[in-house]
Formats: sequence, C-alpha cells, structure tokens
Amino acid sequence: MKALDSWVHDNLNPSFIRKWQFMCQAALVLFLLMQLNGGVVRWVLDMVGAAPLTYIPNLLMVGCTISILIYKLYFQRFTLGIFLFIALIFLSLLVGIITTNSVVQPVFGLWVLAPFMFGLTCAPAFMLKPPHRMLVLYSMFFIAVGGVIVHSFVAYPWVGVSYQVGGVELEGAREWETSGGSQRLSGLARSSFDVAGQIVVAAGLLSLRIPKGFFRFLLWIFCTVAVSLSTSKGILLALLMTVIASEALIRDISWLLKFTFVMGIFWLFVPPMMGWTMDWQEAARTDIDNPLYGSFIDRMNDMWPRALELTTEHGLPLLGRGLGGIGVPVSIFEPALANAGDNVFVYCYVLVGVLAIPIFILGISTLLKLSGRTAREDMQDMLLLAVVINWYGGVSNILEHAVLALAMGIMCRYIAATLAGNQFKNFDDLKND
Repeated sequence: MKALDSWVHDNLNPSFIRKWQFMCQAALVLFLLMQLNGGVVRWVLDMVGAAPLTYIPNLLMVGCTISILIYKLYFQRFTLGIFLFIALIFLSLLVGIITTNSVVQPVFGLWVLAPFMFGLTCAPAFMLKPPHRMLVLYSMFFIAVGGVIVHSFVAYPWVGVSYQVGGVELEGAREWETSGGSQRLSGLARSSFDVAGQIVVAAGLLSLRIPKGFFRFLLWIFCTVAVSLSTSKGILLALLMTVIASEALIRDISWLLKFTFVMGIFWLFVPPMMGWTMDWQEAARTDIDNPLYGSFIDRMNDMWPRALELTTEHGLPLLGRGLGGIGVPVSIFEPALANAGDNVFVYCYVLVGVLAIPIFILGISTLLKLSGRTAREDMQDMLLLAVVINWYGGVSNILEHAVLALAMGIMCRYIAATLAGNQFKNFDDLKND
C-alpha cells in the first residue's frame, strides 16, 4: 500500500523507526519540561556550574531532525518536498552569510529554529499516538497556570538572574514591568510571554477533550486569569479566538472555524502593511504610553518599519536577510540593528524575502481547506494550534517562542502533506500496511 505521508515511503526499517520514535518522544518531554520550568531550572543549573545542560533537549531535537533527514535521503527516494525544504534552508543560510558577513550568526539563527524544525520533520512520531497525552497536557496546564498564580504572591529568587554560556550573558528569567509599573509575571518559565503562550496551548488542547461545557468554562476562566497576570496583552486576543475555535471544533461548526482564519488573515497582514506604508510618528508621540494599545502603536511606528529596513537596507531586497538576520541572533551579534519582528509574517519575510508571500498564501489556503475536516483528533489539535499561531502571530514572531515554534512546525508538516496530495499518517500505521 502506498504510504500516505508526503515524506514517508514503504521501505521503512522498523527497528530504526522504533528507536527514532522513542528519541523524538523523549526529546519532546524534556523540551516541554525545560520550557515550562525554564526559569527555575536555569537558576539551579547555574548555581552548580552546569548551565550548558539546559540545551540538552534542543540538542536531542536537532539529533532527531538530522537523523530522519539522513535516513530518508540515504534509504528512500529523493522527494520534491525534501528537496524544497533543504534548498530553502541552504539558500537562507547562504543569504545570511552574505548579508551578515558571518558564518556563526546564520548558523546560530538555524539553531534558534530547532523547535520549529523538530515539529516540521518529526511530527509523525508523536502527533497521532502520543504516549500519556492527557498526563502531558494536564501537567503543562497546572505547571504554567500554577506557577503564575503563585508568582503573584511569592517573589521567585530566580527572576532577574542571568548566567553565561560560552562567554555570552543570557537571562535565566526576565524581570520586567509594564509601562504602569506592574511586574510581568513569568511563573516558572523564562518570561511572561513564554508562559502566556504555554497556558493557551495547554488549555486549548485540553478543552478539546473536556465534554462538559461547564468544565471547559472553568478551564478558560483559570486560563484567562493566569494570562492576565502575565500582562501579555497580545495573547489575550489569541485566547479569545482559541475559545471560539475550540467550540467550533467540538461542535463541528466548520464555518465558524474558517471565520477565525479569515479574520486572522487581516490581523496578521494588515497592521504591518500599514506600518510600512503610513506615518505613525504623531500617534507614537501621543499614544505610546497607552497601557492598552501603546505597544501596538510602537510596532507600527518603529519595529515593523525597521524590520523592513533589515531587508531593503541591510539585506537582499528579494531574498531577505537570511538566517540570523532578525530576532535573537541580531540582538547578540548586531545589537545596533536589534529587532524582534513581533509578527510571524514580518519575521519570515526578513528571513526569506518575497518567498514568504507564496508560502503564507499556500499555508492559509490549505488551513481553510482543512477546516472542513475536523473529525480526527490529531487534525483538531493541529487546527487549534494554527488558530493560536495565526492570532498571536500578529504581535509575536512565534518562531522564537519555543513551544509555539514547535506547534508551527507541526502545522507546517500537516500543510506540506496536504499540498503533496497525501494524508498525514503515523509511522506505526505505515509499518502495518
């Protein structure tokens, strides 16, 4: 029987796949534990002089990604999907080397994308038949929510502590405040926006498995309180749309799910375009300190126009700035050009230039197509994650939010399989064909 995943074929080695699946699942669990408890784990490891151990989950993810790519290239036929994936990576690396005049910076940019790459290449190992799914989801929710609530009463000793790895000073858990002086609570994670994204992902996936509406309502109440304590305003809109999408999936209302994506298209693309084409200096002078939308005005006036300049003035206008050309790598290697992007399309546009436009068009059109196929549990999970990515992606680069980067990689894997005319399928099922 013909394999149904776009990168999977019939000549699988059962022994290798079993070991690879176990490694992927172990990497996923360690990764989630590290992200959920990032602040406290880094604090403890730094005290005993073992800070580099924080990168073990990412190294495992890189190992999983490289091993399956090598396996498929060596033992299976060279498919169009693999070719396009590898070509895009090498092109972006080459552009990054040219535009940054560095090799280390683009390679570090690729390292930053490790969770995304892991989700993209390894999703079949844990999406359809994940071990202990409910235990993982409940653990995620209670660790993230509980950590923030306790943080509102207790001053955690690891908040504000930094450590060094390879001569580079890194934050253990960020200590920062809103413009009004309120502390942005990070719970056990590294930052407030990290924990806010973790809470929404965990609550969203849990909601799909809670049949009683009253208990879902309680779930969302706790979720809203915890996100509000983190003071991450951008995620609140994503949370609202996640609630709508969850109910649409549970009640099989496909038009409502499609509506969240259609509206999300405007939210994702229109504000950056306005920032690129309109003058927002007057609004920035008068509204920049507004606690509700001041940060959004700042993006329109400053961040998004400067992100575009990374391509037009410091990159190649058609091909962008390449890997390492925006976000964390720039803040470390080129602090004068530091720019977080704070929009997933803007971030990707700087990475790959105009190639981002057809990629996003194909992705969104495929998600709209898949919105009518909501019966399968894994498909529901993916579509809900896509809603979170779509709506939070309007004010976040996503690819540097580790848990959401993983989710975006999973989403892209489903999209790639669909575009290839195939059904997303688990390796265990393929071995039984």
